[in-house]
Amino acid sequence: MQFDREAEDLIIEGLATSGYGFEVVTEEQPVLQTSKQPAYRIVVDPVDGSTNVAHGILAASVALAVLPIKAPVTPEYVEWALVGELHSGTVFQAERGHGAFCNGRRCQTSEIKRYKDCLLGMNLDQRDPHTLHNLLCTEPLPAAVRRSGTSALDIVYVANGAYDAYIDIGDIITGESFLASTMIVREAGGVVTDRHGQPLPPIEDLRQGFSLVAAATPELHRDLLKRVM
Repeated sequence: MQFDREAEDLIIEGLATSGYGFEVVTEEQPVLQTSKQPAYRIVVDPVDGSTNVAHGILAASVALAVLPIKAPVTPEYVEWALVGELHSGTVFQAERGHGAFCNGRRCQTSEIKRYKDCLLGMNLDQRDPHTLHNLLCTEPLPAAVRRSGTSALDIVYVANGAYDAYIDIGDIITGESFLASTMIVREAGGVVTDRHGQPLPPIEDLRQGFSLVAAATPELHRDLLKRVM
């Protein structure tokens, strides 16, 4: 969409004039470099929630994840991450090993341990119907379910306890939508894996689809995996 490209151009312009060297990976353009030998790779989602924006729904975000240029592109290797709500101005950010913050205040995941007590965020769009049935139609049910239309926000809400968990099963979600958010969740004390309980594999390109399970506590994460494996 045109606003995606315009937002991406603004971000790239800012990176190019920052004085730092980046390899820039985005969904709209080929990989580019802002210097001859960049030290860092940055994965950019300029507007996560494009469909919301097109329909006038005020839920959209920007997501940026910075890694050393030679590191595997996984949440574990992200050095700095930022997810910003475009309409409210709320900013989630984290530096590896230094915790997660929301608008400058340290954030922490909730203490919910049981599926039946959790507020669950999930993506329903063309996802695995068997898994959706297990999550939403098999007792016990979650306390509540939410979906904002922007995966980057839905995931990062686990970091400050707004959501207790987030699930996206179907091998559809792509790296730019989750890389920054999952790193922030990990820094806030949460657990993030694939649907089999394993670390997310390296992102090779932004056409590659993934499934993921993020939870506030190890106990809740184990409870979720029983329903999706």
